[in-house]
Amino acid sequence: MPDKKGNLYLYEALELRAEYGRHIGLLENLMGDASKKHGLFRDNDEYKEPAEDFNLKEIEGKLKKLQTKQVKLNQELQKTNFEIQIEYKGEKISVAEALEIRKNLLEDIKAMTERIENSSYKRVIHKEERDIVEKPRHRFGEIYREYQDNIQQLRQLVNRIHAVNYLAIVKFKDE
Repeated sequence: MPDKKGNLYLYEALELRAEYGRHIGLLENLMGDASKKHGLFRDNDEYKEPAEDFNLKEIEGKLKKLQTKQVKLNQELQKTNFEIQIEYKGEKISVAEALEIRKNLLEDIKAMTERIENSSYKRVIHKEERDIVEKPRHRFGEIYREYQDNIQQLRQLVNRIHAVNYLAIVKFKDE
């Protein structure tokens, strides 16, 4: 539901961008089929020809218009993401920065998962009449606490990002 001036809330603009992407993909696929030949073409032992109401020029026009709208929407989304501030760890950061931090936290959590798994067991190698015990490189308790801290930070950050999606306005009107 756009604001009083017809602009979109951030969550609406994000969904509209996804909608544009899906629609552009469909039109590009139609263009791909139609551009094989301007008439009859063969596809897996069957012949295809454009339907009576399929107008290639009209599809091209719609595609170009949608691509232009998508570029403009992306620019306004980026502008909004840099302008809107949220609080994170006691300081104000832009949504764009928050999205980067979110990406980094996700990568850190993925890397920590492997370290946690490796630190949870000692390796015991049986060799002749003795056992060789290899201790983990990282202490399980420390790395697990760090992992829990990161997932908690991620949850808090994502919640703040989602909350601002329902308050921030993107200066874009879907015409």
